[in-house]
Amino acid sequence: MKRSYPTEELSSVAKEVLSLLEVSEDRATVVAFYGELGAGKTTLVQAIATELGVQEMVTSPTFVIAKWYRTTTSNFYTLVHIDAYRIEKEEELSTLGFDKLLREPKALVIIEWPEKLPNTLSTLNAQTFTLHHEGELRVIEGPLPYESAK
Repeated sequence: MKRSYPTEELSSVAKEVLSLLEVSEDRATVVAFYGELGAGKTTLVQAIATELGVQEMVTSPTFVIAKWYRTTTSNFYTLVHIDAYRIEKEEELSTLGFDKLLREPKALVIIEWPEKLPNTLSTLNAQTFTLHHEGELRVIEGPLPYESAK
């Protein structure tokens, strides 16, 4: 998938991303969003949350690292939004209960700034997407296996 889109098409992009993901019955589904600051990573997470029926306001978890949301209209029961930008050591994930989270069936974990977690992500079956700008349009590329996403 490589798609250029204006902001007005964000909902359809979120639906397309969700259609590419497989719900697991025994582990979390992990998605990594690469992209420079302002590329639209959080905005896309917000659109995905809307498609999943999240009722709460979805904001960037930059300072708290992770936020959990209950979904209502999806095969995913939980959306976990992680912003790794401020993580200095991957071990910090353990305080979030990351290992336990990964064992949660039907959880969707979306990680922004995954380049801060290379060792962790190399052990997961994460789907990766890269977001960037091309003029007035945003571009999304993926999903790619983690190894070829950099």
